[in-house]
Amino acid sequence: MRLAYIYRNISGAMAQEHRLNVTANNLANASTPGFKKDVPVFKDFIVLNTKSDLSQGQLSRTDRPLDLALTGPGFLQVDTPNGPRYTRNGALALTSEGQLVTQEGLPVAGDVTIPPEAKEIVITPLGEVLADGQSVGAIEIVEFEDPGQLEKQGNTLFRLRDPNLAPQIAEETRLEQGYLEMSNVNVTSGMIELIDLNRSYEAYQKMIQSYEEADTRIINDVGRLY
Repeated sequence: MRLAYIYRNISGAMAQEHRLNVTANNLANASTPGFKKDVPVFKDFIVLNTKSDLSQGQLSRTDRPLDLALTGPGFLQVDTPNGPRYTRNGALALTSEGQLVTQEGLPVAGDVTIPPEAKEIVITPLGEVLADGQSVGAIEIVEFEDPGQLEKQGNTLFRLRDPNLAPQIAEETRLEQGYLEMSNVNVTSGMIELIDLNRSYEAYQKMIQSYEEADTRIINDVGRLY
């Protein structure tokens, strides 16, 4: 019975430590566009996995023509050395060749080339790109039949767990030019949760420490008998 209590407290401490790390990372990315908060999944004090909450974040107006907010369940597809990845972070930039890229320099999927001399760039809700009134291509917006198959890589990129799966052309997602979708982290509730988690973690540590001190006393008492 005693071993069971010790195991439970150690498992509880490890679970609380994991929750602390996840919550702290969520809060650290509260101002990161397109960030989706992580939620730990537990069973009997054991961490099973961490899933991402894909709910919509609030839109923030920037009036920057290359800032795009997504409304709906879809993603922008980007090309990486490890294959396609998907993001909700629509803070884009333009290369000298007229290609749309993420802030990390990853090319955005879609047949788009914007002339360097273009004075006005308009991006429609469906992703068509107009440079000075002329169509210069379209940004790919994709959706997933089962978003649960998406796995986070880094803070704002996702990949499909099953490489045999493929995204679908978006039907319910639209782009808002001049806006960014912000993180869906609630800072107030996150701070309250962090305080509660710290208290719980400290309580588990004190319980473990009390068992260690009791074991030390028992060992010392037995040693004195001999």
